Amino acid sequence: AEYMGKTGNVLPLSSMPEGTAICNLEEKSGDRGRLARTSGSSCTIISHNADTKKSRVRLPSGSKKVLPSTCRAMVGIVAGGGRIDKPMLKAGRAYHKYKAKRNCWPKTRGVCMNPVEHPHGGG
Repeated sequence: AEYMGKTGNVLPLSSMPEGTAICNLEEKSGDRGRLARTSGSSCTIISHNADTKKSRVRLPSGSKKVLPSTCRAMVGIVAGGGRIDKPMLKAGRAYHKYKAKRNCWPKTRGVCMNPVEHPHGGG
């Protein structure tokens, strides 16, 4: 089969050449894509080992991972890169950002607390 390396196509790792930028990559064959899914992220195929049927992939974090070559991935990178380059500018935007995620905002400094609440409190 010839290489169908068109952006957006989903293919097994074995059918992609080394150096291909990929996203939405499966960790285990058939898990529907787990790696490199956030905006602007991508993995790079480093090498294939035909004997063991495994491929080395560089993840967005920079670490390398050996995966089965039957794992599928999408050709290309995720849209929306540079999202974190722009400053939030106001508290309301931070409020809505973290409201959608989890309760970790605003962060109260320990110095502002009472001694019963934090080691830095009081004084």
